[in-house]
Amino acid sequence: MRKVVTLSFFSVFLMACASTDTAEVSVEEPIQYLDLTLDDKKKLIDDYWVVEKKQEPKYPISAARKGLSGCVDLIVGIKSDGKSGGYKVKKSYPKGVFDKYAADALNNWKWVAADKNGNSVPVLTTIQLDFMVSGSKNKAEAEKQCGFSHK
Repeated sequence: MRKVVTLSFFSVFLMACASTDTAEVSVEEPIQYLDLTLDDKKKLIDDYWVVEKKQEPKYPISAARKGLSGCVDLIVGIKSDGKSGGYKVKKSYPKGVFDKYAADALNNWKWVAADKNGNSVPVLTTIQLDFMVSGSKNKAEAEKQCGFSHK
């Protein structure tokens, strides 16, 4: 009886393996992004996508305790469905302090195609997220590195 159960199990297992060998595997085509990351093309983003939902990044407690301000400049892919297609940190100050918090917030953003973008063309663009705390110890350097001013 034990041999029959064992053989039955193995035959079902082999049939299951055989049936998966013939299954078609779908491969997603890479997204062809329109590159709007260069300085002379940055303002074109408004012709393609409008932010519908924006989430402000959380401020890391460790940075607040140290009195740090800074920024993260990200290259972001906006897919044809208006969701983030990923990101790459272009520049951050202070390096690595705010990166995760900026990325976490950006992953919750949602865009809608602008009127001129009827085909919902996916684009690459840059977005800078700023992290400011009043009385920051690195105020002058943060303003210089990030291009903002705060009081």
